[in-house]
Amino acid sequence: MGLHATPSHAQGQFRVRDKLRNGDLQTSSGRFGAPPEKPAPNLPFRARVLDAAKAFFRAGAVVLTLAGPMATTTKSAAQAVGQDALPVKSRHIDVSREGATQLPRSEGDQAIVGEWPLYRTERGQEAFNDAMATLKATDGAAPASASFKGCVGLECNLSLPSLGADGWVPSGRIWVSSTQYVLIVHSPRLRDGQSYRRRAYRDMRYFVLHEFHNSTRNTDPFDTISSHSGSVFVPLYMSKEWIDAKGRRFVIVVQVAPYDVVSFHATDKGSAGPGMEVAKNYTDALEPLQGLAGILVATILKTAAPHLEVVNHGGTEGLPMLTEYERRLERLRAHPGAPLVVLPFTAAPAQRVATATARLEDLIASRGSSARIPIAQRAIVPPREEITARVRSASLAPAAVPTLIGPIMPAIRPAPRPEPTLVEPIRPATRPASLPGSGTIR
Repeated sequence: MGLHATPSHAQGQFRVRDKLRNGDLQTSSGRFGAPPEKPAPNLPFRARVLDAAKAFFRAGAVVLTLAGPMATTTKSAAQAVGQDALPVKSRHIDVSREGATQLPRSEGDQAIVGEWPLYRTERGQEAFNDAMATLKATDGAAPASASFKGCVGLECNLSLPSLGADGWVPSGRIWVSSTQYVLIVHSPRLRDGQSYRRRAYRDMRYFVLHEFHNSTRNTDPFDTISSHSGSVFVPLYMSKEWIDAKGRRFVIVVQVAPYDVVSFHATDKGSAGPGMEVAKNYTDALEPLQGLAGILVATILKTAAPHLEVVNHGGTEGLPMLTEYERRLERLRAHPGAPLVVLPFTAAPAQRVATATARLEDLIASRGSSARIPIAQRAIVPPREEITARVRSASLAPAAVPTLIGPIMPAIRPAPRPEPTLVEPIRPATRPASLPGSGTIR
């Protein structure tokens, strides 16, 4: 067993042993690497044994002290390795949510536990895991630029994956360029074996574009999915632009139910059709790849149900996405000879998604997010200091100097009203005659 440093080692020395001489406890110290002291030749055998035993137990105590943090570090590393070995879909499922961020302000606010984000609800965790498992299952080489036949910004006729009879968009990567793609993810609301209430084909009229408008300005799509736990939800949720571990940009579109599922999300339109929540605050600009992703989703749904009208929810909500969709249609009408391009599609087989394993840093380099704001400013109304500044500036502003608009003249009093005039002489009041048969009033 080697010698282990005690706290005095920080000063260049360590304790070697204690020696008993003539019944007194004395201390001897030396520098690290110095030759050990020789025992006194006349020290009794029993004293030497006692001296050696004390030194042995003291060294053992030091070893145990240092072994504690080393064991903790080893345990943490083992937990991280254990998480990496788990399938992505099962990470942080059926665990305590105490360590999760309860009021996240952006996508980057989620707590990292065991080198993996911990969401505050299991539903949000499932959706995030499903997205990362799909990302891993579709990992591979990007398509060559020639595959797009010079189609930039989707200003061409598109051949896209078809909507299934079950109402789900095929899961996988739809490439819009050799460096950008849209990741379609399946994260069902219901468990296997449960069925969805679906609208009749003829009852659907709209595809409604929504935005994440809330007081916290949090645009994490998985948080939004978990907050839509009742009958109010949409079948599709879109993220902001992310960057994967290979430096390619992508947008996630999570489908949680068939496109024709019965839900409540646009009551002014009777909720008559599917809707999609887009990760965008009212102050955010629509990101370019979000616009392309919206075009792809709307085109897939319109191909399956041509009678659907693509609309925004109301006012400016969803209007930027709708504008991008309509602008492309106008350009195609202006160029009827645009080529037909089959966009490269990397499917995500269910078995590969279920068994995918990966570390977070091997999947993504950065997550999309909105600008952070202080907690005190979390509201749609103007920030408090802005309102205070307005009131203060209004109260401190000098009053305007009155301007004379005409010559000064003496005030003219109106003529006094005449006294009332008696129009006929005063006469005594007369009582009405008694009615026949009338008696005492009871």
